[in-house]
Amino acid sequence: MIAVIAGLLLAAGLMVTLRLTLGPSTLDRAVALDALISVAMAGIGVHTAVRHTAYYLPVLLVLSFLGFTGSIGVARFMALRDEAGTSDADSSEETGEESTA
Repeated sequence: MIAVIAGLLLAAGLMVTLRLTLGPSTLDRAVALDALISVAMAGIGVHTAVRHTAYYLPVLLVLSFLGFTGSIGVARFMALRDEAGTSDADSSEETGEESTA
């Protein structure tokens, strides 16, 4: 049973890594990185459950915090980037000028 779980986690990790390297947009890569952290957390959780040890629980706590703050950081960055791009496009349309950048 553990071999099946490990195989599924390995397959999920490989697919997420593929999306991380090939993702066409920054948002795809950010979501893939968040999913990769989740797969790593699941692997550590399985390892902890199989070995009946609690030594890795602080690692899970830190990884969950990093995953959460990383997702929030990327979401804020993307929102600010979209706002900046939208305001530039709106101001150039109102004045009738084209952007040279």
